[in-house]
Amino acid sequence: MNMNRTVALGLVFAGALFASGCVKETRPLPILQATQATTEIPAEHLLDVGVHILDPGVPKEVEEDPELMDKRRIYPEIRQAEARYIAMQLRDTLEDTGHWGTARVVPSTVQSFDVTVDGRILESNGAYLKLEVTAYDATGRVWFAEREYEGRADTRAYKDGYNNGRDPFENVYVAIANDLLAARGTRRAAELANIRKVSEMRFAADFAPVAFSQYLEKNKRSGEYKVLRLPAEDDLLVQRINQIRERDYGMIDTVSENYAAFSERLEEPYTSWRRYTFDEITAEEKLKAQARNRMLMGAAAVAAAVFVPDSCSSNNCARVADAARYGAMAGGVAAVISGYRKREESKIHTESIKEISSSFQSEAAPLVVDVEGRTLRLTGTAEEQYAEWRRLLHELYREETGLVPTTPVQPAADSTTPAAQSSGAG
Repeated sequence: MNMNRTVALGLVFAGALFASGCVKETRPLPILQATQATTEIPAEHLLDVGVHILDPGVPKEVEEDPELMDKRRIYPEIRQAEARYIAMQLRDTLEDTGHWGTARVVPSTVQSFDVTVDGRILESNGAYLKLEVTAYDATGRVWFAEREYEGRADTRAYKDGYNNGRDPFENVYVAIANDLLAARGTRRAAELANIRKVSEMRFAADFAPVAFSQYLEKNKRSGEYKVLRLPAEDDLLVQRINQIRERDYGMIDTVSENYAAFSERLEEPYTSWRRYTFDEITAEEKLKAQARNRMLMGAAAVAAAVFVPDSCSSNNCARVADAARYGAMAGGVAAVISGYRKREESKIHTESIKEISSSFQSEAAPLVVDVEGRTLRLTGTAEEQYAEWRRLLHELYREETGLVPTTPVQPAADSTTPAAQSSGAG
């Protein structure tokens, strides 16, 4: 009976080792599509969307600790590149729906759009993406705040020969685009037209607050804006402001186009980095699971071999029991050693991830372009470049009008009437 138990234990142990090596194949995700416009949308309802460069989401403790950086797979240089790249992917998704006016990727200092989208990267690697997104319009009304979107990679995008150009995390961008459309759908036609008017007046009031703040009203409680009245279309000051805004949009277009060029240049090495990182993460998780199972089963086998009772009455029975006991113990020790080897292999994969990331960082160098004789470096300093551009626009306005702009808009009239709920569409 004891011998049978030992043999059974050995069979269970072997079966467990075999099972620990089996890994289920990851199935491709369903392909989701953003809702497309099927009818013509009136021009006054085609809101322009500004997608801010994302917050890379790099914790301070990670920036200061290289070991923690490797452990959590958060590499600041890569996150900086992703902050631009992911914003461009979202912009493309929105633009392709036909539901919006223009969609541009811009530094976070740009606030002249009808609708603005802010985002932060919570987690990003080749296997998983998680974002936090906030959307609001020019009136100051929040469409949704700090909403989380997450998804696993569509592994088809990592296969050789897969050339439909779909991002492995396109489903995440589709979810955001559909939520923005749903939020817009809760606004009446008059509200959409008001958003565009407020956007225009806020831009004008930034350059000429004395002249244009009288057309705006800001609610003290909600901070939302509404247009009280509009200036005459043939007002010379309005015409100058419109010219300034066209120049500003020209600069914004240039910035957005260069972000697009940066993303195109980045696409190949970044996709490769994602694919290899996905492979490394998958392999590492598999090895860790195998190591854990082998060590547990090995320890169990050793313990079983040590504590099997010896109740044989004959020499042959004793020899068989000893052989089974020693065999189980040897197998258990071998399994433990194998587990430690697997763990060391996982460390090698971690180092490989680090090397791939370092290689990617060198390829994702900042993009430097020339804009109207000014050098613009498309990294975190792009916001400073745009701030300098706006300063030059203010100088240009002063030269053309002879007026001296004062502080940014502070509407003269304030309403104390409570506004409607600031969050729409959930």
